[in-house]
Amino acid sequence: MECAIYTCLLSSFLPAADLPATDGSVDVGGWIASVRPGLLAYVISLLPQAREEAEDVVQTTCTILWEKRDDFRAGTDFRAWAYRTAYFQVLALRRTLGRSKVAVFSDETLQRLAGAAEAAAERADQRIEALRECVKALPPHDRQLVSLKYATKVPLAEHARRMGVPPDRLQKSLSRLRLVLKRCIERRLNRP
Repeated sequence: MECAIYTCLLSSFLPAADLPATDGSVDVGGWIASVRPGLLAYVISLLPQAREEAEDVVQTTCTILWEKRDDFRAGTDFRAWAYRTAYFQVLALRRTLGRSKVAVFSDETLQRLAGAAEAAAERADQRIEALRECVKALPPHDRQLVSLKYATKVPLAEHARRMGVPPDRLQKSLSRLRLVLKRCIERRLNRP
């Protein structure tokens, strides 16, 4: 799951949502966009037997967050509010699935899964933020190479041809950059 999150981040290079907005306003739309990938992973972890419905739950959750945006209080934990809203949507879906004779987790199991998934999402958020900072710290040429690999759908061999370098050299450079990013993330996460 973490690899998918990093690929999503690298392909988008979206700036992190500032919590709260510096002008004192609440950018709920930006916050929803920033938590959506984590929400999907969270919901999938709670509904492994209903993966198709997970996207619908996340969409419904995002709609509810938007509709109830005036209920959110600046200075509180938006991510926790979003995940709690998703949890209640999962419960609602479970009731529906239960009526259709689909096997569902017990409430106790679901609560345990939800706690573990929230903790994992928190760690993933920290890793993603560290990755953002590490990518920013790369020299421009290296940052461009990472962007070429993850932000475009063009095969690596085509990039190599356009750059006039052998594909294996480009692959070695990317391997080196992934290792540099991995070490940078580990350093940032192990800071006191």
